[in-house]
This record gives sequence, C-alpha cells and structure tokens, in this order.
Amino acid sequence: MKPFTDESVEAAYFSLPHAHQVAALQLREWVHEVAAGLDATGGVKEALKWGQPGYLPVKPKVGSTLRVWRYDDQDVALYFNCQSMLVENFRTLFSDDLRYSKNRAVLFNVSEPMPEALAKDCIRMALYYHYDKK
Repeated sequence: MKPFTDESVEAAYFSLPHAHQVAALQLREWVHEVAAGLDATGGVKEALKWGQPGYLPVKPKVGSTLRVWRYDDQDVALYFNCQSMLVENFRTLFSDDLRYSKNRAVLFNVSEPMPEALAKDCIRMALYYHYDKK
C-alpha cells in the first residue's frame, strides 16, 4: 500500500466499516497506479474534499477531481464532478458492465470482486479529462 502523506486522509479511510475500507483502499491503490503511468498528470494530490479522500493531478488543467468513499451499506464509489461528462461517457463505453449513480458516481459492491480494468479506465479518463481536450 502506498504510504499516506496526509493524516486526515488516512483517518478517513480507517473510519470506514471494514468491507468498505478494503474496497476503498483498493480503489486508492488503483488511483495511484494509474496516475503513476500518466506522464501528463505529474502524479496526484491526495487530500480531503468534502470530508472524503479526493485525487487531482498535480499538474494544473490536466484532469478532473475524483473521490473515493462509501456510497451506502453495500457499495463504495468513485465520485466524479457532476458537471463533467465523465459518468455519461462511462455509460456509453461500459454500458451495463458498471453500476452508476446518476451523473455522479460509479458504484462497486463491497462483497463482490471489483472490475480492475474498468475501474482503472474510469480513473484514467478522469485524471486526463481536460488533457484529452487540448
């Protein structure tokens, strides 16, 4: 696991119920893995946004913020800027392969294996959201 640099982010993750914590920490790892492979991002900044762990490329105007947090008793979510087209794009590309909450989030059931490749595609698209439009 990538070490935490922000104690408040670490505390947020470890405040989650165990099953949610495991899934959320896996999503966190995937965010860092994807960001490390995207030269244009310069990595990601990890900080609390609205009390939830949030991620934004270090380099400005490259990507959109995404957050990782509990959605409900059964799900964790990757949350995206609701004013972006990200979730609509995911619906078009991935259709029924993922579950969605309106134009805001992709949901993952904590008792099922998460689709790593699809989750990483969503993360990549968010971290490069503005970069791809240049």
